[in-house]
Parts: sequence; structure tokens; C-alpha cells
Amino acid sequence: MPFQRVFGFALAGLCSALTLMLSDGASSQSFVDANLASQAAPPIIIAHVVPTAGRFALHAEGDRRGAEMAMDEFNADGGVLGRKILLVSRDPGLDPGGAAQVAEELITRTKVGFLLGAIDSGVAASMSAVCQKHGVIFINTNSSAPSESVENAHRTKFVFDASAANYNRTLLRYALANRPSKRVLLLSEDDVWGRSSAAASRPYIAEYGGTVVGEVVVSASMPDPAGVLQQVAAIPADVVAVSISGDNQIKLFAQIDPDIFAKQSWVVGEVDWEELYPAPGTPRPLFGITWAWNFPTPGTAEFVARYRQRYGHTTLDYPGHVTHAAYLATKALLSAIKRAGTTYNHAVIGQLEQFRSTAAERMQDDDAFMDPASHHLQQSTYIATWHPLTEHPERGLEVLGHVPPEQARYDRERTTHLESLAETPDYTP
Repeated sequence: MPFQRVFGFALAGLCSALTLMLSDGASSQSFVDANLASQAAPPIIIAHVVPTAGRFALHAEGDRRGAEMAMDEFNADGGVLGRKILLVSRDPGLDPGGAAQVAEELITRTKVGFLLGAIDSGVAASMSAVCQKHGVIFINTNSSAPSESVENAHRTKFVFDASAANYNRTLLRYALANRPSKRVLLLSEDDVWGRSSAAASRPYIAEYGGTVVGEVVVSASMPDPAGVLQQVAAIPADVVAVSISGDNQIKLFAQIDPDIFAKQSWVVGEVDWEELYPAPGTPRPLFGITWAWNFPTPGTAEFVARYRQRYGHTTLDYPGHVTHAAYLATKALLSAIKRAGTTYNHAVIGQLEQFRSTAAERMQDDDAFMDPASHHLQQSTYIATWHPLTEHPERGLEVLGHVPPEQARYDRERTTHLESLAETPDYTP
């Protein structure tokens, strides 16, 4: 049964009943309709859609927590436009076809106002296509395939995570800079994120004087990580560019002899806290992040304190950049609705396309801005590494460098084509 969570009602009993009803797709619409009709100012319903089982389960939890923290802040201040924010959670699974059906049901039956989440880039692509068909705004909080802001971009979709192209542009330059021989092996997951990330890396490898000497493509289920490493070892290379996501990273790096990193540079386009913290003894090479709990940036200590007061007793007792991204993306959506003075999608889209955020607001080192051409947030990115510390894993992350948005920008986003507003159906939840 998908995990459900509901906010915005004062009575605990009503919350429990609504949570149970929303887990049953056939019953959810009539129940929501009955309760909305009884309220003078009906809530704004936002669907949080993430795969809650399998290799992205912890990512889904971290993402939901960020969205919850943002919504709670707005609800404590009276909501938005005098309306409380109601969060419903659905698990779209990892099958793009099934995820599209979930999006269709949420829009046509549950009558949600907005969708956010995804985590998996294939899920994000399929669900956002359904949202575009109906004119529903989709906030991609944490799917980092470069294709999300190019081939799979939409007028109604806004991407708030940095992509693997942003990270790899800097990581590959860093890894190749001091290598007299610049042979690069691609190690890629056979899914939307892996294929898109590897494709985005190739021009940067050439730009920095490198040569791709081979590619090992890995099943998304990764049944044999030791066999994968044997394939990698059979191809002489100076740099291994890794596009492996979720728990697959833990499975892979748990099998690697750390001494190999003294001979080869291994770079991973993105490593989430949910792939580090649960496996504190597993080594990691160079990778990209957008934020960490121990950043010395304004607002970070306060945000971490609020998080730990609420979630400090749980498995993820420190927040990572998945939670950080979901928190700020949700705040951006709710602020855009507030500025627009309406939930009318065209007006909210206009506000999101003009979105800017100061470095202090983002707890980063640079201001961030939404690219109106690609609907991808341009933000600070960071080069990091991981030191296995089993007693205090939260201290294992070390930041090696900072990259401002303009230096990490993905060139192909200049060619992104979005549907026009005229082609985007009106939708006012």
C-alpha cells in the first residue's frame, strides 16, 4: 500500500480517515470532494509522487521531509491565498507506464492542484508528460538526468535539482587536469538517468582533452556488481566516469578495493546523502552535491536544527541535499502561487519562470535563478569526497571545491523547446 500523508485539517481523526481513503484510488475522489465541499476555503492539494520501495526508498523519504517542512511553514502562517496546503502521497513505482497512470488518476480523479517529487528520471519524464497534457504544474524536486531539461522538458515542468551534466562538467575537468594520459571509461546505468548522464559527459571529456576508451553498461537492477568491476578492470583507463544511482552505488562501491582510487580517478555525477549515510564504511571518490548539513553558509545551521528537532530520532537524522532541494523547490512553488495571487497555471508558470533566490535564501554560495528557456534552476554546485567514518558518518563528507552556476551550466539547454502557453491547457485548482 502506498505511503500516505495528509496535512491541513485540524481534526486528527479526519487526518487518519483521509489517509486511509487516499490509499484506495477508487475511494479517494469521493472522499476528497465531500470534505472540500464542507470548507469555505478548500485546501490546495499537492501530490507528492515518489517511489517509496526499492533502491530509491530513502531518497523518497528525504524528499518528502523537505516538502513537509516547507508546507508546514506556509500552513503555520495561514496557508497560501487563505487556503491550507494539503499533501497527499502516492507511490508511482519505477515503471514509466504505471507512473503515467498514477499521474492521470491524481489529476482526473483526485483533482490535485500540483505534482512534485519523482526522484527517478524515467518516472519524472512520463508523469510530467501527463501533467503537460492537462496543464498541471509539475515540480521535479530531485531527478537529475540532463534530459529532464532538454528532451523531456515541458512548459508545466520545473526542474530544481542540479543535473549530472552540471556536475560532470566540473568533475571531469578536475579529474583530467593532472593526468598525462586521459583515457576515460564510462560506467553507465541502463536507464534514462544513466544514458542521459553518459551522453552529456562525452563532449566535456573531449573538451578537456580526454578520450573515451569504452563504456560498461549496467542493468538498473545490478545483479552482479563484482562482475561489473571485472569488466571495468579489463579496460585500461585513467578516469572512470560513473553514472550509477540509488542503492546501486552502495552495492558497487562496497565491492571496490579503496587502493584503486590511488591509481585511477573515479568520478560520480551525483551522490546523494541517502547513498552515503546508510553505508558509512563504503569509500567514495569524487562526486557532486548542491548542499550539505555542515556547510558554513547562512541559514544552514538553523535549517539543520529544525530538521533534527523533527527527524533526529530517525535513520536519516541529518538532512542531505535531497531534503534541501525538495524544501526549497516546494517553497518556490508556494511563493509563486502567493505572488501570482491565484492558482491559475499560466500565472503561476509566469512567476516560476522569473524565479530568483539569493545565496542566503538557498544556504549556498551564489544566487540561483530559473532558466526560462529550459525551466531548469541554475545554482551552485560543489565537488566533494567521502571519508568512511563508521562512528560519526555525518562527518565523512568533505567539500573540495565550489562552482558558480554559470561555470556548471549545461550547454544543450540553450536548444530546449518548450510548449507555448497557447499550447498549454488552462488549469485552475
